[in-house]
Amino acid sequence: INKPGEVGLELHINTTPNGQSHISFDHERLTDRGFRITPELSYGLTNDIELGMYIPTIYSPEYGYELAGYKPRIKWIPLQAKDNQPWSAGVNIEYAKLKTGMSESSKSAEIRFIFGYEGESWRLAMNPILEKNLSPRTENTPELQTNFRAIFKRDGFLKGIGLEYYLSLGPYNNFHPQSEQAKQLFLVAELEPNESLLKDWDIHLAAGSGWDGADPFTVKMILAPKL
Repeated sequence: INKPGEVGLELHINTTPNGQSHISFDHERLTDRGFRITPELSYGLTNDIELGMYIPTIYSPEYGYELAGYKPRIKWIPLQAKDNQPWSAGVNIEYAKLKTGMSESSKSAEIRFIFGYEGESWRLAMNPILEKNLSPRTENTPELQTNFRAIFKRDGFLKGIGLEYYLSLGPYNNFHPQSEQAKQLFLVAELEPNESLLKDWDIHLAAGSGWDGADPFTVKMILAPKL
């Protein structure tokens, strides 16, 4: 989390060489052969509160390049890992206003619970997420997703390697059958170049497979300059 007055920038990039190719609602932007770039701006308000804004853009073969909308957020991390204790916990609240076709509901809200562990050799994280559609005539029962990450920490150019797992369970009060719960598993590498044009950037790379309704193959990257 940013310190008070500190500004942050991350560039989220992902592509799906093999994604969803059948629409489930009118004018849906399919992920197959799609490309997405999302700048994330953040600002430290206090020692444990951070404000942020996502500005998602998207390319799809049928519609070309588009500005998808905007997503403001607020993050509160009252428990933060320090030298004398490895645990962190908090919550991130996000609102999304998206262009028609980007999502079944153009307006939505998300609550992401944040739990983390920062040890000498391992970095662990778990994020239960509740997302609710806010647009009229859409299913508005909050849906539950859980994300897990385990990173083995190293020194040098490759500063971490591990796995991420994403599981979409469905409505919080009536989960989908297991065979309909979308799942994704990613191999993750965290890089810290000491030379080249990216020497002042932290880089997060991941490639993964999805099944049971998730995109079959996704490649993603996060670039974060050392401001």
